[in-house]
Amino acid sequence: MSGHKAIAILYHGGCPDGFGGAYAAYKKFGDAADYIPVKHGKSAPENLDGKDLYFIDFCYPQEIMDALAAVAKSVTVLDHHEGVHAVATAFPGVFDTNHSGASIAWSYFHPDVPVPMLLNYVEDGDLYRFVLPDARKILAYIYTLTDSFASFDVQNVEKWNTFVAELEKPSERKRMADIGALFAQYHEHVVVHGVNHAETVHFEGYECYLTGSTGEFVSDIGNRLARLKPPIAIILSSGAEGLRVSLRSDGSVDVATLARKYGGNGHPAAAGFELPFGSPIPWEIVAPKHENSRH
Repeated sequence: MSGHKAIAILYHGGCPDGFGGAYAAYKKFGDAADYIPVKHGKSAPENLDGKDLYFIDFCYPQEIMDALAAVAKSVTVLDHHEGVHAVATAFPGVFDTNHSGASIAWSYFHPDVPVPMLLNYVEDGDLYRFVLPDARKILAYIYTLTDSFASFDVQNVEKWNTFVAELEKPSERKRMADIGALFAQYHEHVVVHGVNHAETVHFEGYECYLTGSTGEFVSDIGNRLARLKPPIAIILSSGAEGLRVSLRSDGSVDVATLARKYGGNGHPAAAGFELPFGSPIPWEIVAPKHENSRH
């Protein structure tokens, strides 16, 4: 439920890029706005009537967006997910698949200020490019030391203020990369474990690998599994109300289309949806884990 402020920032919850977009908005509006994490498959927040709504790295299906626009003072969408192109471009804002939600939001709210190096690194990871120096190490450092991307709290904002300042200094970037190298080693260990314990399932006409993981490990595990057994992979994580189903593709299948069948969305090669507890499981196990262990 939203508060009583005139501005509401609705950002992709549980996602570093969505959090980065909310951070960009916070540097513009501060405490004058409410910062609300939102997800596909969940109901829209209540009490948004008469507010200026900013959707960052996220937007609902067309019918929900239209209903919100009918009662809001204004609706602005800042997004980059190919799966919501038609919806996002129906509203004022910015849609740009070449940038992530965080950098789009920063450029929108602070047009005369260069995008902070921190958000450039967030974009580099979110778009799965990793072209910036020591990107994996620095992102491992930042994401490990951020308490949670599930909510927008003052403690994490203060940490990101520090990261912004540090990343502008070459000596601090080196320090972060050196420490992040240790986090990255652990990250690789978890990724290999997830890959080695995948099982084979049938899903939407494809035989693919499925495994479990969380947070920052999902994309690396999913992309490796999609390459090992093309064209797609499934990665599960558990939440308070159900399973988060992440889909990854080798590029030959649009997994955003698959995700939309279950109330989700995303990019052609990376998408997801929520599966509430008690819902029918949309895949069938072909081979158990011990038959597919990849050592």
